[in-house]
Amino acid sequence: MDNLSQRYLRLCQAYSQLAERYTKLDIDHMTLRERLVPFLMAFKYYKQMAEQLSTEKLAMQQEINDLRDRYQTLASQTGDVPVNAELLAALSEAEGQMALIEETLKEQDTDLDPNLLPIEKQLLEEYTAGVGDFQALLPHSSSRSEGVS
Repeated sequence: MDNLSQRYLRLCQAYSQLAERYTKLDIDHMTLRERLVPFLMAFKYYKQMAEQLSTEKLAMQQEINDLRDRYQTLASQTGDVPVNAELLAALSEAEGQMALIEETLKEQDTDLDPNLLPIEKQLLEEYTAGVGDFQALLPHSSSRSEGVS
């Protein structure tokens, strides 16, 4: 009888430990979720912002090309007409600004997130690609794995 009570006592202790671990796991899960949701919302916002900036970039490049063509047309039409010094200064300043804009656009093409550390960029790439530890987090990756099984 004593052996049975000891076994029952150990079983109760095991259930108690299991309940404590489950509670801790649940708290950790909720904490992680509270931190992950704002991150994902910010990630979605920045992704939309990047797409919007990309669209604006294309529009600006088209406008730059149109203005350059227009400038060349006007320059070829004026020929030897004397140019006002103020206009020439404004034109050189505008060309400098255009060069700066083009350089900025090239930098954005090479690095979309210059403020992120390389490890942060790698994490974002893994998350968007749905590989590694992030595979189970993405809805489309779980449906793929279900279809593969």
